[in-house]
Amino acid sequence: MARLSAAAPRGPDVHANTALMLIAHITDPHIGLKPGLLTGPVDPSGGLRRALEHVRDLQPAIDVLLLTGDLADNGQAHDYAEIAAQLERALPPPAAGGPRVLAIPGNHDLRSAARRQLASVMPVADDAPGECICLHATVGAMHLIGLDSVVPGAPHGALEADQLGWLQRQLAACAGQPVVLFMHHPPLVSGMSAMDNCGLLHGRTELGRLVDAHGGVQLIACGHMHRPIVGQLGGAPVVVAPSSSHQLALDLRPGAPVACRFEPPMIGLYRWTPADGLACHFSYIESFGPSHPI
Repeated sequence: MARLSAAAPRGPDVHANTALMLIAHITDPHIGLKPGLLTGPVDPSGGLRRALEHVRDLQPAIDVLLLTGDLADNGQAHDYAEIAAQLERALPPPAAGGPRVLAIPGNHDLRSAARRQLASVMPVADDAPGECICLHATVGAMHLIGLDSVVPGAPHGALEADQLGWLQRQLAACAGQPVVLFMHHPPLVSGMSAMDNCGLLHGRTELGRLVDAHGGVQLIACGHMHRPIVGQLGGAPVVVAPSSSHQLALDLRPGAPVACRFEPPMIGLYRWTPADGLACHFSYIESFGPSHPI
């Protein structure tokens, strides 16, 4: 599924997984969302709390947690303060065995307010272009590069020349090493036309060329679509995680309107080792009772 610069994939349990990495992925919590015309169990704060508790309780323990935008619904400072407080309550810091948490904004977010309240999980690169919340962190052998696809005041996303140039420099600096990219707007066409019309409308082709040229991008993790979706770009998997709050109906009819569905929320859960590469799972946040041995 993903390309590696290390050894070719092997079968399970034939090597010591000293470089095992587990990445959790929560997206689109929309803290502060008012139900409005939505009739159903809309509980953004409770949804995020349950998702974070689910991440905390996973075994083996998670190494990285990615938050891919639409963190708040209206960009209010108090909503980002709530997110910061939820993260602090639910997850121990990395020094105490907790995951490294990294976040980027979505089209509902306000960059300035998000950065003020969530600075610890938005370590913006010193050379990030303009006001973009771009970041590059390393955890173990993995490079984690966050891209800011927000077009202020618009629902669609874009990667402009300055940000693509920044990414090109980051990828050149980690040539031959594994990389995870994460961003809000997915660089794919889902067939859900209303969402595709406000998807990543600029920069997808250029991003695909950079991913292909690097050759070691293991994953592009995204949100925005409020559904679990898997695609590919430049030879790397594109994985869209569902929202921790509410999902959108799967409707592939041309011109179908957007509709909300209260399907059980999930997180993305990605397992990676240098030898085995990447495996992508979706893990239900709700409990369905105990497992039954077969």
